[in-house]
Amino acid sequence: MSLPPWKNLKGNSDRSAQRFDQSFPKRLFFALRPDPQVRRHLAKLQRDFSQPNASVHRAGNLHMTLAFLGMVDQRRYKAICRMASRLRESRFTLRLDYTGYWRRPQILWCGPAYTPGPLVELVTHLWDGLEACGFEPEQQDYRPHVTLMRKAAAVKPQQLNTEIVWPVSHFELMWSHSKEGVLRYETLNRWSLVSLK
Repeated sequence: MSLPPWKNLKGNSDRSAQRFDQSFPKRLFFALRPDPQVRRHLAKLQRDFSQPNASVHRAGNLHMTLAFLGMVDQRRYKAICRMASRLRESRFTLRLDYTGYWRRPQILWCGPAYTPGPLVELVTHLWDGLEACGFEPEQQDYRPHVTLMRKAAAVKPQQLNTEIVWPVSHFELMWSHSKEGVLRYETLNRWSLVSLK
């Protein structure tokens, strides 16, 4: 019987951030981070939908969450890094072509109308490994999106005139924290996805 991806013996190339606050627990999540070109397109969307009272996500904070973990101690941090390093997932391309609004959290977001299969597999295999590390799976269905702003007034969902093409070659483990009153998302580790070529 074949092992699930996170139990493969050969580890992925783990690019660990060597300089970060060593204190634990930390508020962590797995995510995709856009490259500079995709960030520029997302920043333009933020300007296009500008609202005076909304809280706009800083360019450096733009991301697509894969799995939110909450507060994680050092033992579990090491375990999930080992798990993530053994994943063998394919590279893929996201096509962000839709904006939407969630009323209760007052979030304006951008996402794909179609979720590519490799993204579904990545999220599924991450949660398979996370459950083995003792994490409770999320109860709601996964809805890929990039938050553009919070505390936003309602906006009708709409299709973008020009889709944002986002080539995805890696995923990251990120730390959510505040520094001098500013919310920051800092990369602690990143792992490459596998090219099909």
